Amino acid sequence: MPRARPALAAAALAVAVTACGDASTDPGRRAVAAAAPAPARVQAPAARSPDPLPVVQRGDGRLVVVAGSSAPSGDGEPTTYVVEVEGGLGVEPGAFAAQVEETLADPRSWTAKRSMQRVDDQDGADLRVVLASPALTDRLCAPLDTGGYFSCANGAIAVLNVARWLRGAPSYEGHLEDYRAYVVNHEVGHTLGFGHTPCPGAGRTAPVMLQQTKGLDGCTRGPWPYP
Repeated sequence: MPRARPALAAAALAVAVTACGDASTDPGRRAVAAAAPAPARVQAPAARSPDPLPVVQRGDGRLVVVAGSSAPSGDGEPTTYVVEVEGGLGVEPGAFAAQVEETLADPRSWTAKRSMQRVDDQDGADLRVVLASPALTDRLCAPLDTGGYFSCANGAIAVLNVARWLRGAPSYEGHLEDYRAYVVNHEVGHTLGFGHTPCPGAGRTAPVMLQQTKGLDGCTRGPWPYP
């Protein structure tokens, strides 16, 4: 059975950054500094939704593990994860979990270099992938200021803002499914120890660890770590 969990559990973990983006093309992993200074307030880009779906600004504040598991995908270092959804978002938890699972099992995702497996035993999982309201995202991401707009990674938690999940970002306008793959891969990448990466050159594919929610900096969309 899914289990309710206090929303702020594990928030004491080191902030792993993310307002969306950074991607080493050669995953030379960069551990995120545990004692990094609190970043300055971020300025969200003007949001123009490709599909103006209603966004719940504040859910019930309770995260519930979505029941279900998968076989391991990929070889190498094993990584297990659970999927959690805040109540009251108007998003079907099973559908969200299935999309996360499909993304992380894709051979273009992190599974190209490691084994990824979804579990529903929170105590034994290495990572948590969470869908949260803007209000809860801000709390789970603190001290990073996500401004009710961005997603983040905080220690072993990848926090996806439901507003971005439903509406995407201007840089991915008209490509919501690609944006969802990007934001899952990007925030999970932070939990795996990858830091932000700049655009390698105009017209090049953006590394997944580029902060693509903020813009592409001359690159083209890049939702995958290993395209």
